[in-house]
Amino acid sequence: MRLVQRDSPFTALEVEARGVGNVDDVVLRGRNGADEFGQVKWSSKAGALLDEDFMTGVRAAGGTSLLQKLYGSYQKLRPAEGHGAHPTLQLITNRAADPGHDLLGHIDGRSDLLIPYAADQRSTSKAGILLAGWATHVKAERHELLEMLEHLRFTTGRTISGETERIQALMASVGLHSNHQSLEQGLSAAAAWVRNGLRTVTPQDVEKDIDRLGLQAGEPKAVLLVQAIDRDGHPEDATAALDWVDLFEGNAPRERTHPRDHRSWETMQQELEAAVQRLENAGWRKMVIRGAMRQATFFLVGAAAPRTRQWGLSYMQRRGSEAGHIWNTETPRVLVPQPIAQSTPVEAGNELAVVINFALDATPAVVSYVRQAGLHVREVLSLTPEEGAHDQSVAGSGEAICYVQHLINAIRRQIERHPSTERVHLFLAGPGGLALLLGHRWNRIGATTVYEHLGTGVGYAPAFQIP
Repeated sequence: MRLVQRDSPFTALEVEARGVGNVDDVVLRGRNGADEFGQVKWSSKAGALLDEDFMTGVRAAGGTSLLQKLYGSYQKLRPAEGHGAHPTLQLITNRAADPGHDLLGHIDGRSDLLIPYAADQRSTSKAGILLAGWATHVKAERHELLEMLEHLRFTTGRTISGETERIQALMASVGLHSNHQSLEQGLSAAAAWVRNGLRTVTPQDVEKDIDRLGLQAGEPKAVLLVQAIDRDGHPEDATAALDWVDLFEGNAPRERTHPRDHRSWETMQQELEAAVQRLENAGWRKMVIRGAMRQATFFLVGAAAPRTRQWGLSYMQRRGSEAGHIWNTETPRVLVPQPIAQSTPVEAGNELAVVINFALDATPAVVSYVRQAGLHVREVLSLTPEEGAHDQSVAGSGEAICYVQHLINAIRRQIERHPSTERVHLFLAGPGGLALLLGHRWNRIGATTVYEHLGTGVGYAPAFQIP
């Protein structure tokens, strides 16, 4: 899929490539010699780690370690001084990096590299001593090993489900059908290349199979990656990528509910709107959304690429424990009952608070927050599915679109009853895809503040301001 993306940096794919050492499993040939060489290491044992033994252990008498293989491959592939681009090596594995390892525990989350951490370590530190041991192990000087590490990406912790969702999102971005059946057809075609000895695959080869299998569904889409609370394993897939992880408090995704500086909400909004504008200026009007986000950010993404500007959005939405399914703003709606509307009076001003109760009933928490925060709210309007709030309340894209229409109509009706309403305060509890579609269709409602939930019993924080 990377090979046939619009403006792809790659010209060919090689499987079990010859003459490249041990990084021969998957090779992407780049323009101007910027090639990527991938070595795949799969463990059938859950919990297996990328650790010291895995890197430097020798499995058979007279054999070589993985680190020696990687270093030897780099020396074979590196260009002569001043001649061409250095290769990018990738160790691709489902193993997680050993968090207690003095080097491997410090792989950079943005780049998947051990550089600059390894290069910054003093020779007398634990990491520096370990690095010297690695250099001795591969029969190299420290600076020679560091040069290799500067070009070795550790693509760790990959899972079948994560790779499946990644590929389905890429299929959607290329304009293909992206359901499970289409994915299986694509996998079978790729397996046939290997069985039939097709070691070098061109974009034309891929497109030929796409046509033969009838996988083309529409036009290509941009990929917008929003890394809000966790980083994505493949930012290179994206047409535009945003990284806000370091703006947030917390060391894990579940802890990242609000930024360290409240002004970062505005920074994030400006960066997102600028990214969407760049895509629009480049001629895109359809895009696939990827990334780890919370409710308010999903809503903002939809609002930044609205239906009124003819944007079409797609998102891989999970439903409970099921595999992900693409939710698309252009899916025909599937009729569902109108959500039940209930109003809780607050009588503290002339503004309206709205609670979208789809995953759970957040009304008591929102009412409590509204009163404690002293918001100038007249009433809290709760909108809940007829069958109640639960984590499988929306079955698919068509239902989500119908629910969004019902929700917006209910909010507009409430504002029409009180035309002097000055602002809407929006609180969301539901699937990310629902918040995305709601933001995408949020029109003719008025100034809106979108809130982020900080955790049970902790309350909310105002996140984004929608004009």
